[in-house]
Parts: sequence; C-alpha cells; structure tokens
Amino acid sequence: MLSDYRSWLASELKLLGNASHHAYSFGQANMAKRAIERLDAEIGERVLVPLGRAEAGAALAELESRIAAAASPALEALAHGLRQALSS
Repeated sequence: MLSDYRSWLASELKLLGNASHHAYSFGQANMAKRAIERLDAEIGERVLVPLGRAEAGAALAELESRIAAAASPALEALAHGLRQALSS
C-alpha cells in the first residue's frame, strides 16, 4: 500500500512538474516532493509486514506466550511493534 502511495506521489510530482509555470503547480510539486522524501525517511529502515488485525492479534498472543517462557529481546521488540500497530 505504501509503495502504491509513493508511486502515486511520484506521478503527481511529474504531472505537476510539467505545469510548473503556474505558481499553484509549483507549490503542489514542492509539497509532493517533500511528501516523498518524508515517506522514504520514515519507511527506509523499516520492514513492513502486511497482516490483518486478526492475524496480528494471533501473532501477538503467540509471541507473548513465547516471551513468558524464555525472555528474548528480539521477540519483545516484535511484540511491542505489534501492540503499537494494533492500538492505532
């Protein structure tokens, strides 16, 4: 989904760049460029795993039971990420 959004922003930037003689288009192109840069910065170091809410909830429950059995910093970090994603 994010790659689709980035592609849409890039196409908008190209379209607006072709009409840059209008002040409005220039401003819109700058906003699209900043949005692409910010999106790249936000997701550049992240791994996105497309899970439905039910799947994420089940994975979180499984992780929490495994963390209780044997403390693992990596599993705890994954569980924390899932908790955050499910709370929003």
